[in-house]
Amino acid sequence: MNFITLLLILNWFFQTATAAPPTLDDIYSKTYQVAAEIQLLKNHYNIKEEINVPDVSIEMAPKYNWQKSYEVMYKINVLRDKLELSLVGVPSREPQLELPLQTRYEQMIRILTELQILKEFLDISETVAVPAFKNKTPTDVYNTLNRVAFELDLINGKTLTPSDTLSQAMRISEDVNAILDALNVKNSSIPPQKAVDVQPGHVFDTALLLLEEIKRLQKIAGLNGIDFYQLKPVNRTITASDVFSVFGIVLAELQQIKAYLGLKYVLTPMAEHYENVRSTDVQQIIGWNIRKLQAIHSLKR
Repeated sequence: MNFITLLLILNWFFQTATAAPPTLDDIYSKTYQVAAEIQLLKNHYNIKEEINVPDVSIEMAPKYNWQKSYEVMYKINVLRDKLELSLVGVPSREPQLELPLQTRYEQMIRILTELQILKEFLDISETVAVPAFKNKTPTDVYNTLNRVAFELDLINGKTLTPSDTLSQAMRISEDVNAILDALNVKNSSIPPQKAVDVQPGHVFDTALLLLEEIKRLQKIAGLNGIDFYQLKPVNRTITASDVFSVFGIVLAELQQIKAYLGLKYVLTPMAEHYENVRSTDVQQIIGWNIRKLQAIHSLKR
């Protein structure tokens, strides 16, 4: 963490230390501010293209909000790299059955802090006005953050790559291994063979199969998930950014299972950097994790 980031976070902490606990409307206000700050970055780069991202209509739990905010932080790091700024580690979070408002609120502060640093570096002095909001939902937060993630692709001048998605596939693999270890399930599976001519859409479909296995475990534990098939993009080509997003759903579900198993301090590792990765490499890792989860028949420790 650099010095400016530390000062901004400390300033926010002392301002809010005696304030009332954040509400969902407070979280949405910060999310709105993030979207407005992203628009200032677009204006700086004279980007006129507008993003038309269909809103999701299903109810999105707070855990999905946090993973979408992780995606935003990851793409901000891509922008930092583009600007030849040092990369920062995008943090993980403690596995919890229910994600507190404070955890979600502080993540928005973290994003706004990074955006303020970028504005300082780019000499952007404009500020944004944030209106008051009422009766906002986690789905409202998710949809706004999802648009922000796509806007960052425009600012970065590129979508994510299979190398980026592998970084998340490996994090998924570490979480699955942690669950197997906690249950004393021996992993005797081997990776499936790599397929040929694999595109991001194929990897997305494999991730949906992995979510089916996770859903089976959620049913055993009495945990709630979502109809994740409704999140699959339609009428357009699926990109690596879409794969990254569905991997976020996978990680959100795994955090809940880890919390159910009492793995409070087993945090998902930070993403590592990979290069020259193909979609078939990513699909193989996800396919292997499907096989690993299929070996679990009980969540009793």
